[in-house]
Amino acid sequence: MRFRVLMSLLAFVLCLLPSHAKAAEQLQTAWIGEHEAFLVWYAKQKGWDKDAGLDIRMLRFGSGDKIVSRQGDYQWKIAGCGAVPTLMAASKGQFYVVGIGNDESDLNAIYVRPDSPILKAKGANPRYPDVYGSADTVRGKLILCPEKTSAHYLLSTWLHILGLKDEDVKIQNVLPGPAVDMFSKGFGDAVSIWAPATYTAAQKGYQIAASSPDCGIRQPILLLADREFADKNPEQVRAFLRVYLRVVDAMHSEGFDAFVQEYIRFNKTWNEKLMTREEAVEDLRAHPVFSLGEQITLFHPESGNLRNWLRGITAFYGRIGELSQEDVANLNAFGFLNDSFLKGLQQ
Repeated sequence: MRFRVLMSLLAFVLCLLPSHAKAAEQLQTAWIGEHEAFLVWYAKQKGWDKDAGLDIRMLRFGSGDKIVSRQGDYQWKIAGCGAVPTLMAASKGQFYVVGIGNDESDLNAIYVRPDSPILKAKGANPRYPDVYGSADTVRGKLILCPEKTSAHYLLSTWLHILGLKDEDVKIQNVLPGPAVDMFSKGFGDAVSIWAPATYTAAQKGYQIAASSPDCGIRQPILLLADREFADKNPEQVRAFLRVYLRVVDAMHSEGFDAFVQEYIRFNKTWNEKLMTREEAVEDLRAHPVFSLGEQITLFHPESGNLRNWLRGITAFYGRIGELSQEDVANLNAFGFLNDSFLKGLQQ
């Protein structure tokens, strides 16, 4: 009799437990330690992944190139990655782009020292009046820049605006943080970097020679899904997007200031970086995020802007010889863009 009572009580207690405790499916994801990863980290702190039936695991990588090149080793299923490495991976047909993490265009910039001759020329190309430098002041310079990244895309575009090619300068392949450290020790003539290294560069008194908006380009962070996984598990992809967009909606409704303390904590605990309140406020402000409706609009094949943003990047890869013209044409067909998972959330 006692046994039956105990079993009944146990069954009753189990019924009271949240349903996600039993239903959560583990989902391996990959991120660089930057803004887009914060949204996933924040959702996990709130338990919102469990609400959607997921147990999201977050792997951290040093660059987007590492994310896509090591997918086979780590078997991640969804990732946040810059558009530049994404397109190189997309050319191999392995991934779908299923969403937009944010727009980091305002936080990619080329910095030079205040006494650099590059700053003596501005608007050398009249179509880009806010861009510093000229062919004569830039040719032959040593530039620290992580290759095949959004920073490299900016650098190559800057050179193109000035009538130069990558071959006309010396590019040293260095990640943003170490690049600023080397630059502060007198190495190199310029650095092409992204945040938070841009904050360090500004604090040291370095000056912006060109930014992505100055050069007329956009730098979206894209949400990728392994194609085979997504085809077999569309409900998990939709569940992930639902979690991500829940944080986006919270940011839009509550304002960025409401997330500053958590953003500082994320950077300290998960990202192992100390960030001041001022830096956190600026980083949150400078990373626009997009709601479900905005994402679907950006994906639209005729009226959306996403395809135009990506065409600029495929042209960059063609310029530096990483893609043939046939590859560029194939990528510009955009068979890797898949907004069906986003549209599934509207139903």
